[in-house]
Amino acid sequence: MPNLMQRMLKPLALLSLTCLVLLSGCSLLTFRPDRLQPPLLPPADFPFNGQFTQVVSADAEPAKAMLASWSVQQGVLVLVGLTATGQELLRVRYDGQQLEEKRSPLLPQQLQAHTMLAQIQLAYWPLASIRTTLAGTGWSLQALPGVRRLYYDAHLVYEFKAVTAQSEAADSFWTQLLIEIPDLQQRIRIDTLEMDK
Repeated sequence: MPNLMQRMLKPLALLSLTCLVLLSGCSLLTFRPDRLQPPLLPPADFPFNGQFTQVVSADAEPAKAMLASWSVQQGVLVLVGLTATGQELLRVRYDGQQLEEKRSPLLPQQLQAHTMLAQIQLAYWPLASIRTTLAGTGWSLQALPGVRRLYYDAHLVYEFKAVTAQSEAADSFWTQLLIEIPDLQQRIRIDTLEMDK
């Protein structure tokens, strides 16, 4: 009888171990950076009042570019997304507390206002503001001249690379920028057309 019991327990133990391995692996396989939202930063931390007009395009589909105009005035961040013909797709206002959004039905659902604002802020806000906001959240930032990498629990979520910058400093304004999202195999290009301080 003990031999029969031992023979039955071995496959059960092996099955339990296999399930544990598969379940622990599942969290890696189902890691979805599009569902992770880094915290938004205080608009008031941006170093000056200004307005920016940019062309935003997926590197794989440059023909589907969108115009983005964003501004920071008196501690409020406003983003407006437009088609190449000037039709408004998105209008977002964030005052550091509340995010208000108006969107066109033409804008794909996967383009989320929170994510777009976070990407702008992570690329252009001062490093001190980013690090202060991320402290204790599971998010961390690595900054080098021309590169910023955002991690969630040591997993790379975004990489921001300057194509051209106003200076070589890690905290400088990048006039041409690439955002890489490794898990989604996406690359977004941002070209600044106008910058009014």
